[in-house]
Amino acid sequence: MTAATEIRNNKPDATIAILSQEPVCFYSRVLLSNYLEGSVKKEKLILRDEAWFREKKINLFLAEAAKSLDAEAHKVVTASGRELIYKKLLIATGVRPRVLPVAGGDLPNVFNLWDLSDAENIEDEISRIKKLPRRRQTVAVIGGGFICQSLVKIFVANELETHLLMRGKYYWSKFVGEPAGALITKKLLDNGVKLHEEVRTKEIVREKDGTLVIKTESNEEIRAAMVIVGVGTLPNTAWLEGSGIQLDNGIKVNEYMETNLADVYAAGDAANFYDVILEDCHRKGNWVNASRQGEVSATNMCGDKKVFNEITSFSVNIFGLNFVFLGEYNRAMADEAVVRDKGDKIREYYFKGERMIGATLINAPEDRPLIEKAIKDKIKLSKSEQLSLSEANKPLEESKIYGAK
Repeated sequence: MTAATEIRNNKPDATIAILSQEPVCFYSRVLLSNYLEGSVKKEKLILRDEAWFREKKINLFLAEAAKSLDAEAHKVVTASGRELIYKKLLIATGVRPRVLPVAGGDLPNVFNLWDLSDAENIEDEISRIKKLPRRRQTVAVIGGGFICQSLVKIFVANELETHLLMRGKYYWSKFVGEPAGALITKKLLDNGVKLHEEVRTKEIVREKDGTLVIKTESNEEIRAAMVIVGVGTLPNTAWLEGSGIQLDNGIKVNEYMETNLADVYAAGDAANFYDVILEDCHRKGNWVNASRQGEVSATNMCGDKKVFNEITSFSVNIFGLNFVFLGEYNRAMADEAVVRDKGDKIREYYFKGERMIGATLINAPEDRPLIEKAIKDKIKLSKSEQLSLSEANKPLEESKIYGAK
C-alpha cells in the first residue's frame, strides 16, 4: 500500500493494480494482538477502505492470489486465471507461519495468529473457554516467536491458565543471553505463566471432550482447551519457482530492492535484501522495514535510484520489561556478544570483527539513538574496547559508541 501511494504521488496518470489474496481490504496485522487485548477496535484495523482505492484510482483485486510469473512476457497469472501485464512489478507477498510438524498440528483449536480470521477465531475461543469449568480454562503457547509473548499476555489478562512451551533454556534464548533470559523468566512466573523449558512437542491429540493434549518427547503431557503455535515464518515464494527469479531464504534483492529480473522488485518480509549498513544480506521482517522498502521500491520503479538505508529496529514489552532490538539482533550471527548487566537494566552489544552489528536493550530505551548512530556510522572498537562495555561500573560515556573521542 505504501508503494502504491508513492507511485500515485509520483505518477498521477500511471495505471496501478494491487493483487491481494486476502478477502478483505488492507488492515494492520501488527495490531491484531492489540485487537485481541481490546485496546484497538476491529474497524480501526482497516488502514484503507475500498473507497480510498477508488479515489486514488488504484485497481484493487481482493481474494486474488498470484500463481505464476512470466518475466519475459512481463505477465502475472492469478489462481483464478486472470492475466495482468506489467511494466514494473513489485512483489510483496510476505511470509506465512511455519506449521508445527507433528501429528495433530492441524487439529481444530490449534491456531496461529497471522490474519484477521485467526484473530476472530482466537477471540471466539477465549469467550468459549471462559465459560468452561475453571479447571479446563487452560491454554498453551508453543514456540519462541515474537507473537507468542503477546498472546501469553492476552491469556493472562483473561485469567486463563497459560502454559508456554519452548525448546531453549528460557524464552527468546536465540536472541538474548542468560541475564536477560532470567529477567524474562521471572516476569513470566510472577504473572502466573507455567513454563516448560527445553521441550519438544511430539504430537497433539484431541480427547472426547475437545481437550487438546500436548505430548512432548520427554513424556510430559499438557492439557489445554486451545493451543497457539508460534515457531517462525517462511517466505511466500512457491509461486515464483521456475520464473527465473533468484530465491534464497526469500527473494534476493539489492540495495535498490531490485531482483535479478528486469523491472521486478521485491520488498517486505519476503525480501532477502542487501543491507548497505551491515554489508550483508538478510531477511528482517517487520512493519517499518516493509513500509520503507515499499517506498524505496516505488521511487525506483518510477525511474529514480534510491537506496534502502535503514537500521532494522523494533520494540516489545513483556509485562513491563521494555526490549529494543537493533540491527542484527540474532546474537548467533555475532563474533562477540558483550553483556552489560545492571540488574533490571541490561544491554547486549553484538560485534562482528571490530564493528558493532546489533544490540538488544532491556529497560534502556534511552540508548537507542546512540546505538543506531554507532551502527550506521560503522564505528570500530578493538576487542578490549568491546569487552570494557561489560564493566557495569565503568561510565558508558567513555566508549566511542556513546560519543567518546
